[in-house]
Amino acid sequence: MYIDCVTNSGKPYLRVAESYSVRVDGVRKNRKRTIRNIGPLSRFDDGKPDFLKRLKQSFKDGAPLIESLSDLVEGAHERGDILVRFPKDDEAAAFTDPKNIGYFFLDALYDALGVYDILNKYKSASRLAYDLNGHAKLLVFGRALSPDSKSATWRGRDRYLFDVVTSDYEREIFRSLDVLDACADKIQLRMNTKIAGSIGRNTALCYYDVTNYWFEIDDSDEDERDENGDVAKEGFRKSGPSKAKTRNPIVQMGLFIDDNGIPVAYRLFPGNHIDQTTLRPAMKKTIGKMKFGRVVVVADGGLNSGKNIAHILSSGGGYIVSKSAKGSAKDVRKWILEEKGYMWNETGTFKVKSEIRTRTITDENGEKSKITEKIISFWSKKQRDRAWHENRKFIEYLDSVIAHPDKLKDKQPKIANFIKSVELDKETGEVLDPLTLLSLDTGKINEYKSLLGYYTIMTSEVEMSDREVIDKYHGLSRIEDSFRVIKSDLLGRPIRVRKESHINAHFLTCFIALTMIRLIQYKILVFEGKNTDASHGWEMGLPANRIKNALANFNADAIPGGYYRLSKVSDDLRKIMDSVGIDAGLRLPTESELRQMKYAIDKNTIM
Repeated sequence: MYIDCVTNSGKPYLRVAESYSVRVDGVRKNRKRTIRNIGPLSRFDDGKPDFLKRLKQSFKDGAPLIESLSDLVEGAHERGDILVRFPKDDEAAAFTDPKNIGYFFLDALYDALGVYDILNKYKSASRLAYDLNGHAKLLVFGRALSPDSKSATWRGRDRYLFDVVTSDYEREIFRSLDVLDACADKIQLRMNTKIAGSIGRNTALCYYDVTNYWFEIDDSDEDERDENGDVAKEGFRKSGPSKAKTRNPIVQMGLFIDDNGIPVAYRLFPGNHIDQTTLRPAMKKTIGKMKFGRVVVVADGGLNSGKNIAHILSSGGGYIVSKSAKGSAKDVRKWILEEKGYMWNETGTFKVKSEIRTRTITDENGEKSKITEKIISFWSKKQRDRAWHENRKFIEYLDSVIAHPDKLKDKQPKIANFIKSVELDKETGEVLDPLTLLSLDTGKINEYKSLLGYYTIMTSEVEMSDREVIDKYHGLSRIEDSFRVIKSDLLGRPIRVRKESHINAHFLTCFIALTMIRLIQYKILVFEGKNTDASHGWEMGLPANRIKNALANFNADAIPGGYYRLSKVSDDLRKIMDSVGIDAGLRLPTESELRQMKYAIDKNTIM
């Protein structure tokens, strides 16, 4: 640490600063941070020559001319020798009551992402009397550190060292949910603007996927109908194809992330909407308003439809989407299985080929158009072995049926695709040859086995290399990981609210918390000089659950004498603090020093 003199409002201003270094894109760069603001130089100048020079030297020598700086010089506060005495008549002082300070990082991100600005503007315009931002912070911090119900989150508001919310009424947290729902689109837009203006948005590629969340209710929400009996507003929690294989009503969530794996936007849909139908409205309501320029949308086979591709192309964008090998057209399946054109790797565990094709698609208005795209077929031994293992019992059943046709009497549902069509008498409808009723199409079975391990990708990016297209497509795993984080680490389910506005607000807090975690992970990857694009996993930095645990377990406990005892800094927490240039070596700090640390985190965490 050293004395630094800067210009503030045109006047010399003193502060204590510290130098540190960070790694940016693999290059180490020097930075400095403020440890303590002292005040105007004129306030302390003793009138003798070279005061600033003498002040700097005195601080370096351990005897600063400004007495209030004594606690910062080397050797001051030998706090290991502090004798802590607990007054016998002070029962509270005799027990531990640790308060969380890991939220300092989340608080800094909350403000830097612009959420505070949006809600503060809404509060002023609506003349709300309660602490809107405080409640929103409570919901977001609680979701990231110790997810629970809204009421339990409210009751745990005193877990933080410094007050997060100034309110005496639990009902106000539910009123805040209605405001969060009303501001959800503006908050997502502002977060994108802030991220784009700090670390930058890599939106040349934008990943999209859909998942769903179930509710602990038995019946779907009823549709609202007008006087003519037509549906005026569709029910929100609806029965649909659940990813969790449950029959409970669900809602669908579509999520966009950028090429760095950082969330861009989300959109909710009633549970009975299939994946394919969500992409177009999600694009129109979110990234379509964010002025990204040309965006290449990466999605899995569930989003692959002519209507979606037509919409993407009409918006000036491109696409990289998968297609099931066994679900491809007959001529494509034949091309996939032809060995001609494949390029193998040296170990014989991977091969790939591609070709440019023209096909006709139909848009959402029923209009047809021809498009030119690249289709890529690749085979992986690893994927083939996995697919064989996952389908082993069914394959064994197919083989046994071929050898013993009588087993078809107890046919499995999947085998219907492999049964030959029967010949019927056109007049009577009777089976002409009973033996054909349960006969197998061995050609289809052989093709099914042969296609295991093959994958196809279709893309508008015909100039992009096959390998790059495949790598970019594999970046979808980061969306899958984001869904896992929301469901598991942030406990996005089960959902304990029932109003549609509250459900959306619940997922908005999950979205903000997820973005905060991703930004911390991004910061760690950059600090360590590692790749941040979506073809690389977050495990290269620090997994979300370990970030959550590190911040949740970073506590400060007040002890007599005005000091605080901190929880031991874990290796994971040290990695987080190092990535933003924060000293993890505080020992028995005062409240003032903890506030200085919070201030330093506010200045250095973003982004």
